[in-house]
Amino acid sequence: MARTQGLQKFIERGAFGEGPGRAAYVLDPTKLPQPGRGFEWQIVRDFMPGDAIFADPGLKPVFEAALKRGCAIVAKDQSR
Repeated sequence: MARTQGLQKFIERGAFGEGPGRAAYVLDPTKLPQPGRGFEWQIVRDFMPGDAIFADPGLKPVFEAALKRGCAIVAKDQSR
């Protein structure tokens, strides 16, 4: 049986270093929506959900949405 990765964070980055764009919190990367034009999704490898929610309790509803729907998107100006 495959091991699940748990909650992961991705950010949009442009091909020429533009960004970051939106942030996405997902359980399954196949649930990621199409990135914005000129951007691609890049995983945040050092993302620790427990540390993130401790530092910013406002992420709780975002994480809940990701767990419920498989993916939650946060706009650039709201990204943590």
